[in-house]
Amino acid sequence: MIHPDGTPIPALPDVSITTVDAARLGLAGPVLSWREAGQEAGQEAGQRPAVLLLHGVAGNSAAMRFLLAGLAPDARVIAWNAPGYVLSDPFLAEAPSGEAYADAALALLEALGEAGRVHVVGVAFGALVATALAARHPERVATLSLLGPSRGERWRGAEARTMMLALRAASIAEGGEGLARMRTSTLVSRAAGPVVAELVRGVLLETTAPGLMGSARCADLVDVVVDFAPRVLAPTLVVTGAKDAVNPPYVGEAIAAAIPFARFVKVEGIGHLLDLEAPALALGLLREHMGFPAR
Repeated sequence: MIHPDGTPIPALPDVSITTVDAARLGLAGPVLSWREAGQEAGQEAGQRPAVLLLHGVAGNSAAMRFLLAGLAPDARVIAWNAPGYVLSDPFLAEAPSGEAYADAALALLEALGEAGRVHVVGVAFGALVATALAARHPERVATLSLLGPSRGERWRGAEARTMMLALRAASIAEGGEGLARMRTSTLVSRAAGPVVAELVRGVLLETTAPGLMGSARCADLVDVVVDFAPRVLAPTLVVTGAKDAVNPPYVGEAIAAAIPFARFVKVEGIGHLLDLEAPALALGLLREHMGFPAR
């Protein structure tokens, strides 16, 4: 099958699991899961550049299908399932902090033997985590790329925050099927077409309440512009679709303005999930920012 932009739709790698220090990270259990591409059998960690992909509130590693395949020729690409998603154990806290997610992401890298600097890509809520990681552990981030980034919700009024949490809870009340029914049409532009909508639906079907609500409650407490962005030292790319109804361009512009020397790109005609709606464009921007050869 071919994506509307001409990109072949790749198969997803299998989900793998590893163990981390649950007590130190505040997790209910030691398991974190991820999907991976670009690491050849017998190849040691650190021999190739590494890319860490961090998904959004309603997503999981399945959302990174095109980025996994498209960056694999140049790097070891690791797409995590955040705590509470797929096979990853959830946090013990009802409302984990952004720092807690960042530390869990770093723990996954360490468990996989990646001890050096990595390229970090965050989508939506994953951009919040990515920015927290870059601020908290600047020595570990080579470049930072934020696609359709979430600012968090703390900057909004109390009524808007309460409404957002209620919407999140309602969206996952019937599990992944209900989430797919309620959210698929809002995550991409109307022009995206049925192939893209089905890809998005497949991602949402794998998402469960522990992950989504933990991320949603974390986002409720965070303002990326104040909490993390000013401390980011890595070269940063911020990309927002002009038709993004979840995190509109003004959100991405505010985040980019708060990060020293960040570059902001607004993509016309594209909705919230650039990596699924326009993978060729997303990959081109990421390769350029990471210093990988054009393909």
